Amino acid sequence: MFVLKNAWSAMGRHKARTALLALTAIAVSFGSVVGLSILNANTVATTTTYNDLNPAVTFRADRARIIKKYGGDISKVDWTKYHLSWAQYSDYVQRSGVSIANAYSAETAKININGVKATKSGATLAMTGFSDATAADAAINGKFTIVSGKNISYAEDTAGTLLVPKALADANKLKAGDTLKIANPKDASYTQSMVITGIYENKEDVDADVTGIDPDNTIYASAYTLSMLGLASTGSESTENDLDVSMVLNSPADFSKFEKGVRKAGLSKDFIIASATIDDYNAKIEPLKQLAAKTRPAVIALFVAGAVVALLLVWSATSSRLRLEDAGFLRVIGISSGRVGWQFALEAMMPMLLGWIIGTVAGAFSASPISNRLATAANAAPSSDVIWTMVWVGLGTLLATIIVCEVRSAMIRPQSILATRMEEAR
Repeated sequence: MFVLKNAWSAMGRHKARTALLALTAIAVSFGSVVGLSILNANTVATTTTYNDLNPAVTFRADRARIIKKYGGDISKVDWTKYHLSWAQYSDYVQRSGVSIANAYSAETAKININGVKATKSGATLAMTGFSDATAADAAINGKFTIVSGKNISYAEDTAGTLLVPKALADANKLKAGDTLKIANPKDASYTQSMVITGIYENKEDVDADVTGIDPDNTIYASAYTLSMLGLASTGSESTENDLDVSMVLNSPADFSKFEKGVRKAGLSKDFIIASATIDDYNAKIEPLKQLAAKTRPAVIALFVAGAVVALLLVWSATSSRLRLEDAGFLRVIGISSGRVGWQFALEAMMPMLLGWIIGTVAGAFSASPISNRLATAANAAPSSDVIWTMVWVGLGTLLATIIVCEVRSAMIRPQSILATRMEEAR
């Protein structure tokens, strides 16, 4: 109690130093919680969450490369030579040596529609049939939005419903609820009435020369609708239609092996092997990765600066003439070096502990909003690991403070201090 009372009294006499120790602890702990949360979020995003992905992989013609091979004249290219059949897809997957978890597909075929013309001269009307909603979300032309009406269903019992591109709808004054008579180009006498359930528009600008699918003249439907019209591939070897199959792997680790296996199996360099799943995910976490790269040295600098400031404050608190005289007096009257050191430690630890708790709690509540402000969708909420790190660092800091104060106390020689005062008194 004697030591605690003396420590409390000393803190009151040296308010500026006490406040600086508390503020240093608040700044370091607050910044550390935010910084460590960002680093932890980046680690989880690039390891655990990334490894849990089931990447969808596609083989798509590298149209820029192919057009270049033909001297830049797209009219010379017979694109059906770059269509893969169901059998080819199956063969490449089997020979890759990697098992797949799932697959979904889209198939595009040319169509004729009674009374409907393409948006421009020379353009061809087409229909893409998706196996399911996942396939539609991964369309070659990218994501789309419904601007009128509603989306279609991909179930078999809803075959016959369509999504029409806005450009085609505007050019032909079509709207949701209208009925179209669609014919198979191979047999114009065979027509089916289909209902427009919605008008769609691509979310981003699409270059048909790059994707091979004209965004202004391609109707979206289910694979069942395509089959109902007799437009679906009739055999496993057929390459008449543009078949786009996405193969879902079990993990990102399989992607590299799969790519090498497919190339070894003979897939031409004229095809790009890519995973939109991995590409989209990496693009999503890129702001977080860049923020973490900047945060790592900042956290280290914060720890170093905080330790230096705290050490200087603690050391100065035990090195001023008045404090040395106080310590010398305590030693002379029989207070041990250890108890004097403990008093010094308490003077430093109480404001540091209070500041550390305040900074840690404030940082825990602020980490997520601060990280989101610095990087879109960072969501760097503190985990239990971060909190425990702060607890152990805090305890380590207190232990280091005790050691410094005890060492400083052991260095004090009361006889020399009293002798100096006696000399000055003369």
